[in-house]
Amino acid sequence: MYLLIALSPILYLCFSIFKWPVYNSLLDKYAVVKEATIINEKNIQGKGVITQMFTYSYAFSANGKLYNGDSKKRGYKIGNKIEVEYLESFPSINRPKQIKE
Repeated sequence: MYLLIALSPILYLCFSIFKWPVYNSLLDKYAVVKEATIINEKNIQGKGVITQMFTYSYAFSANGKLYNGDSKKRGYKIGNKIEVEYLESFPSINRPKQIKE
C-alpha cells in the first residue's frame, strides 16, 4: 500500500507523458468522425494571458451526452462547424479531424 502511494506521482507523470501518443494511435485506427460546433469557451495559449492568444473549444454529442475539446486552431468563430474524431466507446477521447497526407 505504501509503495503504491510512494509511486503515485511517478505513475501520474508517466501517464501524463504517454497518454496522448496512446490516444493518437487509437484515434488513428479506430476513430469515428462527426461534426462539432465551435462554442464560446476559450483555451488560453502559452502567454495568452498577456497577448490574448486563445483557441475556442468545440462541442459534439455522442451516445446521448455532450463532449468537448480544444479546436487547437485560431481563427474559428463561435458557431463554425468542424469535423472531429473520437473513439466510439470513449467519446471523451477526441480531437479535431486531422488531414492524412
